[in-house]
Amino acid sequence: MNSENRTEIISTDVVATECITLEVLASQFVDEHRRWLNPSIETYALTYPEYAVEIRESFPVLIAMEQWKGNQEFSSLRRQLPEPASIKQLGDCHITREISRNRTAIVYEAVQGKWNRRVLVKLLPWKSEMTPRWQERFEREARLVARLRHPNIVSFYKSGEDQGYCYSVTQQVDGVGLDQIIGYFADETQSSQKNTGKQKCRDQTAAIACSLQENRWRAFTGIALQVADALRYAHSRETLHNDLKPENILIDAAGHVWVNNFSLAQFAEGALKQQSAKTLSYQAPERFQGQNHEQSDIYSLGMVLYELATLSLAFPFSNSSELVEQILNQEPLRPRALNPSIPIDFESIILNCITKSQQQRYQSVEALSLDLVRLIHGKSVKRRTSSPGVFNRKWFPFWNRNSGQQAK
Repeated sequence: MNSENRTEIISTDVVATECITLEVLASQFVDEHRRWLNPSIETYALTYPEYAVEIRESFPVLIAMEQWKGNQEFSSLRRQLPEPASIKQLGDCHITREISRNRTAIVYEAVQGKWNRRVLVKLLPWKSEMTPRWQERFEREARLVARLRHPNIVSFYKSGEDQGYCYSVTQQVDGVGLDQIIGYFADETQSSQKNTGKQKCRDQTAAIACSLQENRWRAFTGIALQVADALRYAHSRETLHNDLKPENILIDAAGHVWVNNFSLAQFAEGALKQQSAKTLSYQAPERFQGQNHEQSDIYSLGMVLYELATLSLAFPFSNSSELVEQILNQEPLRPRALNPSIPIDFESIILNCITKSQQQRYQSVEALSLDLVRLIHGKSVKRRTSSPGVFNRKWFPFWNRNSGQQAK
């Protein structure tokens, strides 16, 4: 729906309209902005005409200040990241090479101490003495994730602090990310040139992708079932994933699935806003309202399956603001509209995961797993609703297309 057609009314539960002040409105506006509700300046001005001039003049400045503060804080943290090859040891882990770095972490390959085992070390982009509150939360999350011992979950070995940096150590899996599998299938479909700069990776990816080709939909269902089993186990131990996306799902040569990166990259306040636009593609609508629960992980898995089945993101976008608006207020194309070869029951499972209405979404991972088992055994799957659903818009009364975070 276009913004000019919206008729949502700002909630005034916090304070009665007759006694509200401009300062209270400004505080409410900033609070909504920080929680990704992206309030509409024009809606505020129309709802409170007595302050319309001041709102239109001052609220854009508030947005600019908030964006500047967030960018400054995050830029400061990023500047703390060490230069490539500058770190040779973290705790009992001898660093052998840097694998990747992005806006939220550096990932190293390493050999761990007396076990002499290959591990991955993730270095987080802040020094503990500058962010003690974040360190405390990191340590609490690490203790939760360390309890997870499941055949479909990458083992979390330890967390620690060295040279002022927080880091985590996990099992290294000899497999490829589901994002690489999707990329391979997309390349095959489009007959595009392979990236020779990643030939070793592509060769391993090709071997695993080809093993999935013979009975693609049964293989995809098996992947989904293994991920669901990992989530079921984690949820039973009161741990959410929070960042389920193709690159955090690994597949080895035997078709075994490993779920990686539980929680730790997602705990910091405001972390959602620092994610790239593509990462936001897998986040459930309620997350942008500050809510997070088991069904949020189910939604994310549904979005992963959507991309795996269609080789396309559910929502095209040019920037993060546009993407979030679509997640909140629009419905994606049905998967079979993009790929008619998708079995109807596989599509039904996807749609049951990604409906915006939490009441119409699968209520638990167990319910999702039962449908996946039904599908593997050739039984039909019931759609939980005739359409993907409409998210409860009263939770999102404000939206401004021009909040301006660019896609990465």
